[in-house]
This record gives sequence, C-alpha cells and structure tokens, in this order.
Amino acid sequence: MVDAECPRVTVVVLSYNRPRLLEKALRSILAQTIDAMEVIVVDNRSSSSGEIHDLVGTFRNVRLVANPGNLGFTGGMNGGLNEARGEYVYLTEDDVELAADCLVHLVAYLETHGEVALAGPIMWNRNEGTVRCAGGEFDLGAVYRMRIVGAGAAEAPQTTPFQTMYLPGAAIAARTAQLRELGGFRDDFFMYGEDVELCARVLKRGWHLAIVPAAKVFHHEPPPAHADSSVVAYHKFKNLGALYLLHARLTVLPMWVLRYAGMGGIRQVLSDRSALMPWLKAWIWLTMQAPALFAQRGRT
Repeated sequence: MVDAECPRVTVVVLSYNRPRLLEKALRSILAQTIDAMEVIVVDNRSSSSGEIHDLVGTFRNVRLVANPGNLGFTGGMNGGLNEARGEYVYLTEDDVELAADCLVHLVAYLETHGEVALAGPIMWNRNEGTVRCAGGEFDLGAVYRMRIVGAGAAEAPQTTPFQTMYLPGAAIAARTAQLRELGGFRDDFFMYGEDVELCARVLKRGWHLAIVPAAKVFHHEPPPAHADSSVVAYHKFKNLGALYLLHARLTVLPMWVLRYAGMGGIRQVLSDRSALMPWLKAWIWLTMQAPALFAQRGRT
C-alpha cells in the first residue's frame, strides 16, 4: 500500500488529546484502496501525547510529528503539509473516519480537473447518519453569513461533483505543491475561521473548490455545546476581524466595524461579561495588526 520512495498521496492527521478516536481514524485511513500512500500524524502536545506516541508506534508506515506545544489547527496542519512527500495531500483530524474509497475519488477528481485547487468529501455525522457538511457559502457583508450545505439532511444534496465556496479545514484534498504555493493556512489564525480564509484566497486566484459526493468521511459528533473558553472566544473574535480586513470589500468595512466593534461591544457587556476580555484583547490585536493585514489584501 505504501511506496516509501514516491507516495502518491500524503494523509495529514491532526491529533490533540483524543487517542481513542485517533486509533479509529488511522484504521480507516490505512484501509484506503489508493496505492502509494504515506500517513503523518501531527500531535499538538497534550496530556495524552505519551499515549498517542505509543499508539502511533503500533501502526506500520505511520509517522509521528510530535509538536513541543499546542500549535493550534493552523500550525499543526501546516507542519504536516511541510512534511508531506506525496503529489497530493489530504488533511483530516483525529475525530474523522474515512470511507475506504474516499481518497481514490478525491485524487481521481483532482487529476481530471486542473481548475480545481481544493476538493473535499461530504462529511457525515458518524452516529446520526446525517450530513454534517457538503461545502458551503460565506458572505463578507456588513453582517457575516455562513451557510453550510446539506447540514442535517438524510441524503446528500447531489450525487455528482459540484462547486462550492467553502470546505472545512479537516476535509481538504489538494495538490501538495499548489497548497504550498498558497501558503497553507495562516499561522496567525491558530484556530477558527482559518478554512474560510484559505478558501477566500483560492477564490481570489480564480481557482475553484469542489465537493465530490462519492468521497465520504464520518465525523464523530462532539459533546453537547458549552460556553467557549476565553482562549476560543478570543480567536473567534480576532479571526473574524482579520478575515474582514484581509478579504472584505472596503465599502463594507466601516459598517462592519460599527456593528461588531461598537454595538458588538455593548452586547458583550450586557449579555456575557465573561466574553468581554477576549473581545477587548481581540480588538487590541486587530488594531495593532491592521496595517499589516491591509498591506496583504492584494496578495493571494
């Protein structure tokens, strides 16, 4: 299955503190029907890193990249991309299992569609059997809008490949050289919104993104939602602002800032005092980084 000299595809699996799910993910990856594959587990350091080290060692032809700390989603995925030797790369996480023919369908589609830079499978909820994500659309208007296609449906929205504006970061196939040319994910995003930002850069270049319905992955549903930690809240606020400074139309920015900085701050004080400090820290960061972000607007 694995050609050590010239792998056709590299699978990058981002891992953080979920060894039991990682084992299931790896078994599904190693069952792929594609030839010449290498598998890289990138582990962001956690209390389970020792267990993850031992687990990866039980699998032949799986390589571990052990980060000394938690580099976030972006740092972890970019680290795996840097290590990839395959012509194609597929990015996934430890809580996602792949159907056995997933990579065959994605690579075959990329081979015959040079205009498509990123291709993704339909992501299904593992237990419920419903669609979790079949791509999506986003709008960087005065109000940020994101629509996930097919979410909660019992059937795929289409059976043939179709274009999309958005792919989730943990379900992306690409030509390795092309994704490196794009620069991968922005490290300063750390987590949240990094996939939208990457998709916006792809679209700016005039390239396309596509969903390949024959390719399927199964996401283990997370525990019931709970309040964001201050770290998560900070990155959500910060990255939304960075996304706008990098990609939104200039005519939209004044109204967006008024809505999210002015009225948004008032709402935070009135409805959730715990989110006030992350919100303030995010806007301090955005104020300091705004000149650099504006300078990068024309770059893709």
